[in-house]
Amino acid sequence: MTRSASTPRLRLTLLYFVALLVATALCAPRHPPGALLQAAALLLVAGACLGRIWCSVFIAGRKDAAIVTHGPYALCRHPLYSLSFVGGIGLALATGSFTLVAATAIVLAALFGSAARREERWLGERHPGEYTRYAASTPRWWPAFSRWSMPAETLVYPPILWKAFVDAGSFFLLYALVLAAGALQGSGVLPRLAVLP
Repeated sequence: MTRSASTPRLRLTLLYFVALLVATALCAPRHPPGALLQAAALLLVAGACLGRIWCSVFIAGRKDAAIVTHGPYALCRHPLYSLSFVGGIGLALATGSFTLVAATAIVLAALFGSAARREERWLGERHPGEYTRYAASTPRWWPAFSRWSMPAETLVYPPILWKAFVDAGSFFLLYALVLAAGALQGSGVLPRLAVLP
C-alpha cells in the first residue's frame, strides 16, 4: 500500500468508523431509530457516495498539478471532505444515538478541518497566486450555488474513478454493518453495555 500525506487521516477516519460500529454493537440507543430517521440516514449516506464520485470526476489525477475550479470545486474548496462529513453523519444517524451523532460531528470536523488546512497551505505554496484568488472567492465548506460552473468536457481517469466507486461502496458497507450491529443489539444477540441518548 502506498503512503501519502492523507494516509494518517484516512487511518484515523477508518478507526473512528470502526469505533462507531463497535459502539453500535455494544450500546443501545435510548429510543430505537424510526423509519424517518433511517430514511434520513440513508439519504445522507447515498448523497455523500454519489457526491464523492462526482467530485472524483473533476479532481482525480489533477489535484496536484492544477487548481480545479469547476463542478463541485466551483461551489466550495473541499467538497470531498464536506461530503464525507455528511456521509459520516448519516452513518451516525443510523445508530439512533444522538450522542454518537454529536461525537461523529466533533471527530470528523477535527479530522477534516486539520486536513483541509494542511492541503490549503500546500496548494498555496505550490500555486501561490492562483490558489489565493480561488480561496478568496470560494467558501471552504458550505457550497455557494451562485458560483456553479461546469466545463463542456473533462478528462476522466478510469482507474481513479473506479477507486471512487470502491470508496463509495465502503460507505454503503459501513452503513449496512451499522444497521446489522443495531439489529443484533436490539434483538439481544449482543451484550448491552450501555444505553446512549
